[in-house]
Amino acid sequence: MRFDLSRALGKAEDFLRRHLKPKAVQEAERRRQQRKAREVGRRLKRGVAVAGTSGAGVLGYGLAVAPVGTAGLATAGVATVIAIGAALFWPSQSESRGRISSAELAALTGEAEEWLLQRRAELPGRALPAIDAIFFRLNDVHPRLLELDPNGTLAWDLRRLLTSHLPRLVHSYSELPATVREAEPELLQRLIDGLGTLDEELIRICREASRDHLVTFEAQQHFLASRYKDSATLKGE
Repeated sequence: MRFDLSRALGKAEDFLRRHLKPKAVQEAERRRQQRKAREVGRRLKRGVAVAGTSGAGVLGYGLAVAPVGTAGLATAGVATVIAIGAALFWPSQSESRGRISSAELAALTGEAEEWLLQRRAELPGRALPAIDAIFFRLNDVHPRLLELDPNGTLAWDLRRLLTSHLPRLVHSYSELPATVREAEPELLQRLIDGLGTLDEELIRICREASRDHLVTFEAQQHFLASRYKDSATLKGE
């Protein structure tokens, strides 16, 4: 069997890109662990609150109405366990329809990170730099989201990009049979180009979302220039 050097090099490059994760991906994974820890904490607090409420209700009924027998306590215990289970495992978020809140808007970047981290391992190595650039943009734009009108144009642009355009692009490529992708390598380049286009749009959204901060910075720079450089010129004259 003839040794295909270019194919072997391609596989080696794919392996390295997949396992030597850049800083943006490592930070995204760290943020995912932090989100999971916070969610576990919220669910545990919810479970404790439900357990306390149920226990207080049984005790109050026994004191105010009638003593609770063994069967009643058992029934109350089962009901409490069911309620705690629902509090721990019931989805904390639902799919938003129509208008969205500031909290839902702020959660978009985290949800996009979760989805991309899951899909990253399935994509070809050559596409990973374009995916990793999007991780970097998501981290940049996230702090600005709470300052946006959740139903303004910019928020809806971001929502469409992260919940529709990005998933559809990746899904449409992933669903192509491997035979087709290998026979038409230009398809991979189209995927990379599409990811690059979305990255450019994220840059635009990040810049627009930071416009107030940018104006403040530029005003301060102009003030310093006029205060010190211009006054130094006048003194020299």
